[in-house]
Amino acid sequence: MDANTEIDLNQLHQSIIDAIAAQFPDLVTVDDYHEERNRLAIPACLIELADMEGSPDDDPGTEQLAMLARFEARVIIGFRTANAKREIRKLAAAIGAFIQANRFGQPISPAEVTAITPDDFSPELDQYEVWRIEWQHIVHLGATVWTNDGTIPTQVLASWEPEIGPEHEQAYQPLQLGEDLIT
Repeated sequence: MDANTEIDLNQLHQSIIDAIAAQFPDLVTVDDYHEERNRLAIPACLIELADMEGSPDDDPGTEQLAMLARFEARVIIGFRTANAKREIRKLAAAIGAFIQANRFGQPISPAEVTAITPDDFSPELDQYEVWRIEWQHIVHLGATVWTNDGTIPTQVLASWEPEIGPEHEQAYQPLQLGEDLIT
């Protein structure tokens, strides 16, 4: 088993962007941390990692830092779009349904959508209809101490306590397949 669940935050962002863009080809802009919001090509979906909170209950046992990563996507259409109020809700709901349980090809927990709500708190987006999708994943930051180099052990050695550990290497004996270990 490979215990490597290390993620690259750049790759995670890009995987989310690529997946949403592929699933919703009518979106003109799918981006993260988009700076120019006054001349935004719409319809659009803007992604950002909102925060990360420690998640000690999800310790993978690999000495990696388990975090609850909360993402947001702002779904944006023009306020002059026909039936804009209804269309923004439909689009936000469709994207939210796509995100739910998605791992975006990364070694993270399935997405848990926590909210799909109007976003009335972005003054630079006043000329648009904007809804926000919030979701979270458990992610593991840092390298695992358990690496899989692809080799399969050809011999298993065992010893009995107290003669264990590197200082008692000579006490270890090879186990034979089918050998009864309980004597």
